[in-house]
Amino acid sequence: MTTRNLSADDIRALELQGCRAASWASVSMHPDADLARIRDVEFRGTVRLGSNRSTVTVDGVVLPCGVFHAVVNDCEVGDNVRIDRIGSVVSNVVLEEGCVLQDVAALTADKDAACGVGVELETVNEGGGRVVRLVPHLTAQTAYIQAFRLHESKLVSGMQEAVKRTVNAAKTMRVTVGAGARVLHCGPIHNVRIGPNAVLRGAAMLENGTILSCPEHPTTIGDGVQAKHFIIAEGAAVGGGALLDKVFIGQAVKMGKQFSAENSLFFANCEGFHGEAVSILAGPYTVTHHKSTLLIAAQFSFYNAGSGTNQSNHMYKLGPVHQGVFERGCKTGSFSYVLHETHVGAFSVVIGKHYTNINTADLPFSYIHEADGQSQIIPGMNLFSVGTVRDGEKWPKRDGRKASVKRDRIVFDVFSPFTVEKMRRGRDLLTQLHETTPKEKTAVPVGGIVLKRLLLRRCAKYYSQAVSRYLNGRVLDRIEASAGSSGSWNDVVKAMRPASVLKEPLIWTDVAGLLMPLERLHVLESGIAAGEFPTHDDIATAFDAAADAYRTDEWEYICTAFRGEYGVSPSELTKEQALECVRLFFEASASLHGMILDDSKREFDAFARISYGLGMTEVEREKDFAAVRGSVETNGVVQKLVKEREELDLRKQKLEAMISGIRG
Repeated sequence: MTTRNLSADDIRALELQGCRAASWASVSMHPDADLARIRDVEFRGTVRLGSNRSTVTVDGVVLPCGVFHAVVNDCEVGDNVRIDRIGSVVSNVVLEEGCVLQDVAALTADKDAACGVGVELETVNEGGGRVVRLVPHLTAQTAYIQAFRLHESKLVSGMQEAVKRTVNAAKTMRVTVGAGARVLHCGPIHNVRIGPNAVLRGAAMLENGTILSCPEHPTTIGDGVQAKHFIIAEGAAVGGGALLDKVFIGQAVKMGKQFSAENSLFFANCEGFHGEAVSILAGPYTVTHHKSTLLIAAQFSFYNAGSGTNQSNHMYKLGPVHQGVFERGCKTGSFSYVLHETHVGAFSVVIGKHYTNINTADLPFSYIHEADGQSQIIPGMNLFSVGTVRDGEKWPKRDGRKASVKRDRIVFDVFSPFTVEKMRRGRDLLTQLHETTPKEKTAVPVGGIVLKRLLLRRCAKYYSQAVSRYLNGRVLDRIEASAGSSGSWNDVVKAMRPASVLKEPLIWTDVAGLLMPLERLHVLESGIAAGEFPTHDDIATAFDAAADAYRTDEWEYICTAFRGEYGVSPSELTKEQALECVRLFFEASASLHGMILDDSKREFDAFARISYGLGMTEVEREKDFAAVRGSVETNGVVQKLVKEREELDLRKQKLEAMISGIRG
């Protein structure tokens, strides 16, 4: 920015407008700056002022740029900035072009401020040991490495060094208010770096933090927010008196309505309202909307907390050292209670209060409930819940991130190598228990809770059907995709050969929303330990490569698991065996789809009409219900399921004809 020193006439004019300076020699301004737009200002230290001849819009009113009613100390003020009514001082910051500071108690920074970078969060385990250090471009995956992959000292050291470089770099940067940012009607702000186009309106107190923002998706900080030691990512919306201390807020996160959080991380598209979070790692799409809800000492993703949800992380012995894992897609019902240690399998629902340590990692899609004070489980029950179907469809549609770089890498698939392999293990466990449990026993213990013996075979069948639908369905998708460009059946099966880059394609893990073979994670970890990824951003880029390989790795899993299930690889199928795939797929699909459709129709049964039609006849009651809830025939979700069922039969015929018609 080009500036000039002030002349004697400039100084005289400014002093007549109520301005003063500790040393006018340390004040310079743009050659075309309008002195009339600098009034009642005290300059201290070195101050550089840009052009101020434009206007800005504040609270719907067009106002002139310039500096008014403020103390400005050691600052660089860019072109077309407005500073007005500062309670105490604006000190040691760079104000970039077009930003606005108006009615702010104070905006100050220390010389070596890291702005939240390097803050240590004691996440997942309140007792410590799972520390995540904040960096501006933190991702769900790099946080996961810091928090959970502590088994190898060289890996821990490598990760710490990569983060340390980012922390040291942050300390060398001046604190800035980004171009086009708006800071209005706020309390004191100290050591906070504010990104371009961010909007801070009515924040009560902000200290030691970084607010990332971008023109594509401005970040907003609203009324009454108090935040210390934090990083907030692009597109986040934090307001409504939220109380934050040692917190990371990811891209497109929504938080407010007196929500409080400490030592916690919230990644893409999370939502937190009313309740409280302590020491949690909330992977993408973790949602808590209700009062009296406490999420504590656990990892979540794609999670929904019912009102009054609570976890307990200590047993009054060594303190709050116990922790839990709720795998992707879990839900907890109203006033549910879970005692840590806990490991709940993917897409499970927890209802009631549970005073035993639950470990159902290999029993996904389960219904965990309380009966007569006893914790019980129905494995696989959520496979035919219409709610699970809705969840799988809504998450990709609700990705609110608009920034050019979406840092958290997310695999949305409900049915994936991660969940399907767990169902295979769960099916084998249930089958074994059915064969070995004496018939006189009415229940068997599984993962710290109880499963009725009569359910063993039935629930194993649920898993078998889901596995069959997934494996055969994916194979048929591949046949269908390659058939159009293939001249013979030999060409079709050749196109189904896997890449064969994995030694252990059956072993997968969920890295805070990113599904990947454990083998790939080990390779990445070895690179971190060896110093191959010297910075945090290098590690994030390595996760990008793993995410890009998901479909290739998934197909390798499918080929291996398919051989394990049916004794033949997809690339070795005969046409007759492919036609058997069609039969198995549609048999499993029709069964599960039928149960899902039945589940959706229950929403229109007689019990659903109990509170409708007050003071009305039964006929009027039905009309009142239909006016509010619709009917089976008009409900969009139900009719979509009905249409899908009809399309199943048509696709079956199409596939059979296509496979039969391929030469060879």
